[in-house]
Amino acid sequence: MKLLEMDDIQAPPIGTEGTVVHVDDTGSICVRWDTGSGLNVIYGVDRCVKI
Repeated sequence: MKLLEMDDIQAPPIGTEGTVVHVDDTGSICVRWDTGSGLNVIYGVDRCVKI
């Protein structure tokens, strides 16, 4: 997963890569970012791409 856009003050930098851990029942993608962050990608708000 590669981050393209995240609407969060604590978001990892754009372009950060991470590993998808889980997708919850709301469609949020739970990611373990390579920076150590654990912020979820929120469906319909944030943008990412599969790599």
